[in-house]
Amino acid sequence: MRMPSALARIAGGSAAAVLVALAMVDVSRGADGGDGAAEKMLLVAPAAPGGGWDLLAREMQNGLRDEELRFNVEVQNAEGAGGTIGLTQTVNRAGQANMLTMTGLGMVGAVETTGSQHTMDDATPIAQLASEYLVVVVPEGSPYSDLDELAEAWRADPGGLPVAGGSMGGVDQIFAAQVAQGMDVPPEEINYLPYAGGGEVLTSLLSGTSEVGFTTLSDFADQIESGKVKALGISSSERLDGVDVPTLVESGYEVEMSNWRGVIAPPGITDAEAAKLEELVAELRDSPSWADTLERNRWTDTYQSREEFEEFLDEEIAMTKETVKELGL
Repeated sequence: MRMPSALARIAGGSAAAVLVALAMVDVSRGADGGDGAAEKMLLVAPAAPGGGWDLLAREMQNGLRDEELRFNVEVQNAEGAGGTIGLTQTVNRAGQANMLTMTGLGMVGAVETTGSQHTMDDATPIAQLASEYLVVVVPEGSPYSDLDELAEAWRADPGGLPVAGGSMGGVDQIFAAQVAQGMDVPPEEINYLPYAGGGEVLTSLLSGTSEVGFTTLSDFADQIESGKVKALGISSSERLDGVDVPTLVESGYEVEMSNWRGVIAPPGITDAEAAKLEELVAELRDSPSWADTLERNRWTDTYQSREEFEEFLDEEIAMTKETVKELGL
């Protein structure tokens, strides 16, 4: 039996209205709750494009999109003052729960050396994601073939041995100070030459301006493989797969340190909002995209949950304060 045309039109219109209503509900769930994929996310890299924090932010941006965890992801650079300008911008966005700022040991050091108006306590720790380990390198043809020979020469003339690394108060100088301490060399007496990046440190080593370099493994991996420089030791707790470099610990020097990278959020967000950000980061960390990111960048997975990261930060801040004090910075 055929339905009268008027009734058919009414039925068709009702069905369409129901479908539109259901679609609106789905959109609303995507924007206001549910899986949250439609929510906007701002990632702040507190450094210039091309640096480590910028790389972390852009890898996170790509990963969140590839895994369909967030589609609307923006990366914003806030360079300067060792990351503390980015920290200030984060603190000034109090209550905003759609923002993550890249952080690391460099920011912790900068807070202690730049007169920053804000500290790490002013932000909300979310998670640690990955680490790079640091190496002690010498140029090809160096008279130092191992850490013991370097230690002997350094102890004999702390100020006469020029060593190179990144900016003053940064990760590389903190590492150099830790190694010096482990070798019974007074950190405040070392002749540290600061440079803007790994390329300049390499130039300094190859030109003879400096005799020893302190930097992250990724900065010098290609030069180590090519033989231009030799790595005497690495700061990991145990040897890394595929990296034929002895650890400082196995060489008899109690130095373990990582150039870790994590994310913080603005202050004033609720526990539920912080937990949601932590869950988002954890989902990314467990994804195939992030596994590929770790492999391509030679990063080590050192993921820490919010609670673990908070405790770790307290330890890093205490260590950094002591080191900066010893360096007289």
